[in-house]
Amino acid sequence: MNKVYRKLAFTNIKNNGSLYLPYIISGIVTVAMFYIMMFLNNSKGLEKIYGSSYLTSIMALGVRTIAVFSYIFIFYTNSFIIKRRKKEIGVYNILGMEKRHIAKLMGIETVTVALIAIIGGIVTGILFSKLSILLLYKILAVKETVKFEINFSTIINTLIVFGILYALTLIYNMMQIKLANPIELLRELLRGGNVGEKEPKSKWLMAIIAVGCLAVAYYIAITTENPLNVLSLFFVAVLLVIVGTYLLFIAGSIVFLKMLRKNKKFYYNKKHFAAVSGMIYRMKQNAGGLASICILSTMVLVIIASTVSLYIGLEDELKTRYPMEAVTYVNYLEVDDNVDSARDHIRQIIEDEGRTITDEKSYGYFNMMTKQADNRLEKTSENDSLGNGTYVNIVTKDALCELEDTFDEKDIPELADNSVAVYGTKKYNYDSINVMGREFDVKESKYYKIKKDAYISSSFTNEYYIVVNNMDTLTQLFNLQKEVYGDRAFTFRNTIGFDFDGTKQQKINCTKKINQYLVSDAEKEIGNGTAYVEGRAENEESVHTLYGGIFFLGIFLGTMFLMVTVMIIFYKQTSEGYDDKERYEIMEKVGMSNAEVKKSIQSQVRMVFFLPIVTAAIHVAAAFPMLRRLLMMLNLTDTQLMIECMIGTLLVFLAIYYLVFKLTSRTYYKIVGNQV
Repeated sequence: MNKVYRKLAFTNIKNNGSLYLPYIISGIVTVAMFYIMMFLNNSKGLEKIYGSSYLTSIMALGVRTIAVFSYIFIFYTNSFIIKRRKKEIGVYNILGMEKRHIAKLMGIETVTVALIAIIGGIVTGILFSKLSILLLYKILAVKETVKFEINFSTIINTLIVFGILYALTLIYNMMQIKLANPIELLRELLRGGNVGEKEPKSKWLMAIIAVGCLAVAYYIAITTENPLNVLSLFFVAVLLVIVGTYLLFIAGSIVFLKMLRKNKKFYYNKKHFAAVSGMIYRMKQNAGGLASICILSTMVLVIIASTVSLYIGLEDELKTRYPMEAVTYVNYLEVDDNVDSARDHIRQIIEDEGRTITDEKSYGYFNMMTKQADNRLEKTSENDSLGNGTYVNIVTKDALCELEDTFDEKDIPELADNSVAVYGTKKYNYDSINVMGREFDVKESKYYKIKKDAYISSSFTNEYYIVVNNMDTLTQLFNLQKEVYGDRAFTFRNTIGFDFDGTKQQKINCTKKINQYLVSDAEKEIGNGTAYVEGRAENEESVHTLYGGIFFLGIFLGTMFLMVTVMIIFYKQTSEGYDDKERYEIMEKVGMSNAEVKKSIQSQVRMVFFLPIVTAAIHVAAAFPMLRRLLMMLNLTDTQLMIECMIGTLLVFLAIYYLVFKLTSRTYYKIVGNQV
């Protein structure tokens, strides 16, 4: 008896190949991607790479993300298959099979598909694991010999994760059969699923909520500038977009189409009549799938465009984060504008290493966090949010010109003891400024896009350079903030930077020598202060590792989301083909010509197919300001590069999307039949 069930199960899988084959292939690919990502995460070879901690964190994130989306995707496709096979189950019921017999048959099918997907995925993952790590090494510019290996712990983890997943799908299928009403299954078979279908109602409340969710999400994305708020509000905006998109497709589309129908001049046109009517029912049945395609398309565009931007702009990001080959930061508890001694020591170290100095900078200033109230910069409390404060740099002319290359001393006005110039991320709009109780006249105030320490300054919405006339005034303000802040007082910073020639290793050796000086002799000079050095060459590998890993993960996840998108499109087209077949046959019977039916079909297919990608493009455009701010925190300040990568990604995705449209449309037209 069991042999009969197995034979019947295999026959069912074969006969439903158009449904099961994409399901099995996508399962194999999903399992393989999970295995590869976990293999990379557990790879001992990655431990040898400088900055490996970044890689392991990135790969661990990839493992979790793939696992979550695998569960969502497999459940979605499985539920679709079960839905499409209701008629077949009804036939089994008519032929006398009891629910337990049908459950047994479906159980064998589910287990068979699961075994093929899991075993096939693991084998595929093993075969492509070496290629994946070679690709990662290529991206990271790592020259290492890679040996083919099989990670048994990864195999076991993959078996556990996907074994549980397919076990849950089995339970779901059994529950669907148990809960199924035999009479309803019979009706489903006899009526073909279309008789008595009611027109969807206009759900105005849901439509209004959809517009409200998207409006709030767009407002957050466009107006939020504070990076600390960006990080927290980003996920709020994402959630609102997801909810708003689903409600928009489910309810908003119906409301909009019915509004078109009320426009008699538009509706009673042979080009629009059938299309609008058909679209109303089409949106009722497929709104969830279209919303899923839209969300996934948005994710693909955002992830790939962002990661590509970061990777292409890597060199600029490195220079932004590390403006010179070696930059020494010495923080004093007292003002010390005499940096000659430390600068001379560092210069001598560089020359002793046989390097030629090509450029150098040295300057002193101090910065502090304040709370702005009109023209007053006041003390912050310990409970004040860092991101809502105003970041202030107190500098002299020469220090400002060293900090910001675009400033020239001749561009800054002559200042008296009681006057300052104010330059910031937003224009200062008062004639005077009160700094911790001391009043100054503002001689000049301009908007300026601060570049200094981008990784720091990008964390603040409001940042000002307050330029004073000389070191005496600066010292007075420094001592004043010490009195005001007490134990929380800020330090005075001397910055000494050098550019010099040499190989990468020679530059690293130089930086290490400077660091040795700072932790020994320099400490005696700076008292209770602190000193540290940052070297570009020394941190180059870790930066490459971080951004290369992000790029690899972005491409990996982008590919996965693209695959999921394609599969949802395929099943949507298949579902619509079966649902529309009889509808178009009726349209021909009531007098529409084949050409008119064909035009109606093509119009609806194009409209429905491209609606998600257009909506996704709008989502991405609205999200761009927030994405730009997030990328700035990762030292990417080239807005033009971000825009170019976003447009390039969109064009490539559109090309792939259109290709998928043409291929899946063939399946749809084949199901519909002679109407096309």
